[in-house]
Amino acid sequence: MPKIEVSRGNCPCLRKDPRELAADGQAPRCPGGNCGPEEIWGAMPDPAIRHLAEASSDEYAELRISGLRGLVDGDFGDQVVLVCAPAVRARLKLSRDVPTPVHELVWSGPDSRADLLEVLREARRAGLRTTVLWIADDEFEHLLPEDIQDTKLGAISFFSTGFSVGSLARHLEIICATDYRNELEIEERLINSLEEAGSLLLLNSDFGTSCRFHHQESPHWFSLHGPLRWGDQTVLPTGELSTLADDAGEFDTDSRVRVNGDIVLKGSPIIHRGEVGVTREDTAQTYARLAGMEDAPVIARVSGGWIQEFVAPTAASRRVRDAFTALVEAEPRYRKIHEFGFGTHPLCADRVRANFHPNERQPGIHLGLGLGHYTPFHIDLALTGVQVLLEASSGEPEPLYPSLGLTAS
Repeated sequence: MPKIEVSRGNCPCLRKDPRELAADGQAPRCPGGNCGPEEIWGAMPDPAIRHLAEASSDEYAELRISGLRGLVDGDFGDQVVLVCAPAVRARLKLSRDVPTPVHELVWSGPDSRADLLEVLREARRAGLRTTVLWIADDEFEHLLPEDIQDTKLGAISFFSTGFSVGSLARHLEIICATDYRNELEIEERLINSLEEAGSLLLLNSDFGTSCRFHHQESPHWFSLHGPLRWGDQTVLPTGELSTLADDAGEFDTDSRVRVNGDIVLKGSPIIHRGEVGVTREDTAQTYARLAGMEDAPVIARVSGGWIQEFVAPTAASRRVRDAFTALVEAEPRYRKIHEFGFGTHPLCADRVRANFHPNERQPGIHLGLGLGHYTPFHIDLALTGVQVLLEASSGEPEPLYPSLGLTAS
């Protein structure tokens, strides 16, 4: 079987140029100009239940810098720089409990990018290595490779949802408790298993569905596993291997991952804003209309990586089926399965019933539809109840996640 060549670090579902989300400040539009974000969520049935989350005014999240030691593989370098938006910093209790100097930089929006780059340039001129933790209720913009030499950068972004103390606290809990060396071991076993298997069989026993993914035909693989190395930048938390129909940051309507059959969509939708012209309200409205898949399954009938139709297997599923149908009718590019992802983080198995990015890291598969800038949202569907089996040329199919020491959601 062919080797799987994996790219590391940058989030593959963002445009790869360093100002990917703020290119022109305008919402992306489809051909014909009729499927901006409001047209998409406005075409869907109203949600049955609105999902709201509020924190008390005296709530804080706590960050001990020592808790990041695993993330940086025990080496902070010569300095740590905490980059925070003011709203985030006001609700963060910081403990500088490491001997490495810890500095702070205010992130007040995209103009602060120049300040961060200057801090990193000064550090390189002084021969200093820098660890950066970036937390903002704003977009995360990847830096150019030459700008992160001798730098380790981890980012927590609330661009899609807005900042909340509870969400930050849960992010930090996951990040600081992660066994990053074990992540690399899981990744190695996962890649070896995928290289040895000819295809993957996706089953749901509740509804008798089956779907086959010919993953060996996918050339674009990306990993978010293990500790940060010098020159790395990544969106946190880690714990995902994914393959995309196109290279990182690219989207071609005609490209495909070879997925065929019926797959049950039940679990957590994660809605990512495509760029700054898409509002958080647009994002929340879209999430609310798809959130019914937490409880009501929908069957997607897929041919050649293209979703042909959605079926409601129960009466309770009809509203969610209609929402998915309206989505792809408003923007046909959401019929394309752009991403097939494998979550591997055991601490993300306890999913949050909200538009919560770490839900896609849960042990199990997720499907990604659309891509920021090309479509108003990138939509991840983190699935539960799907058994993933490795198919070889001989012998019975073998369950994937138990072989990794993980229990799929």
